Amino acid sequence: MMLGKLASCFGTAVLFFGIAIPQETDSARQPVPEHCRDLYFFGGHGLGEGGADDWGHTIQDVYDNYENGINEADPDVSVGSEVIAYPRTEFPDWVRLVRARFSREQEEEVINGAIALNNQLTERYRACPNEHFILAGYSEGAWVVHAYLKNLGTRVLDRIAGVALLGDPQYAGTGVIPKLYPNHAITPYFPPAIEDRAASWCVSYDLPAAKRTVFDPICHFSGSDITNCLKAAKGQLDEIWCPHLRYVETGGTKRAADFLVSVS
Repeated sequence: MMLGKLASCFGTAVLFFGIAIPQETDSARQPVPEHCRDLYFFGGHGLGEGGADDWGHTIQDVYDNYENGINEADPDVSVGSEVIAYPRTEFPDWVRLVRARFSREQEEEVINGAIALNNQLTERYRACPNEHFILAGYSEGAWVVHAYLKNLGTRVLDRIAGVALLGDPQYAGTGVIPKLYPNHAITPYFPPAIEDRAASWCVSYDLPAAKRTVFDPICHFSGSDITNCLKAAKGQLDEIWCPHLRYVETGGTKRAADFLVSVS
């Protein structure tokens, strides 16, 4: 397990969206609260699901598989979790979005989500000197995780045991953001300090009814697949036409969980 290898980290300030956030310098001297765990999982929901107290069924499946995997690997390792507390946003009209302009409203939601994650993780970082963190995000939640990691200091990054993203709009090269709005793309895709324990999944599969491969258009941009996903999100088309909505059914969530277990 990585737990025995990662050092506890204190004494730095994190510059986050222009806000200097101090880290405790004497956390190791404080009594460790009973609520502290070995591993602590933060999950971010996608568009059209979840909310400030609910991470949605996609991340729920990642967590359920992750917790089971950790318990099987080492029953003595304790795992805790919480939702990244940003509000639910309905699935946008992606056709309008990609034909018009970058959605400032959604970017504000992402920034607010990243600030929420920063506040939540910082609280645990200060209170639990031996705790290490798992970050998982689906769709908008993946972008939230990117925004949080982008300006994070090395000492805090060292406490992050694993990152898993699914259906990421920032997916390197093919995501809807780098494809259409390259000035808003996250680069590098993962901070170098954690790239060996971070991974991202973008689902696609052959669909006989379509006579072609269909892609998750949020992480592999495709105008026709975005149209189909919008219809599927509204209940006007079977969800099989939209890989973005099928990470549980295609095993993507299990693969993400297995990866997180392997790096924890």
